[in-house]
Amino acid sequence: MECSRREMAMHSVILSDPIFLEAQRVAAANGLSVDDYVQIALQAQLEVDAPIRLTSEQAAAIAKAEAEIDAGDIYTARQVREFFDGKRA
Repeated sequence: MECSRREMAMHSVILSDPIFLEAQRVAAANGLSVDDYVQIALQAQLEVDAPIRLTSEQAAAIAKAEAEIDAGDIYTARQVREFFDGKRA
């Protein structure tokens, strides 16, 4: 999604000297300003930390597993691995 420069403006970010120097080095190596590099790096990290979005099928499988665990039916690590390996295949 493209944003105008005004939409991307940072309110205020304070970096320690070592972090600023590293950001400055990386930004220069990539032809960016420090502000642009910090914005890109922070946005990428926030996207990585974004909540996981599950399909209704995935949410139902988790709810079923939780109910079974609460009832004392516990899965082994091997069973869990086999289940997810089957879903990925």
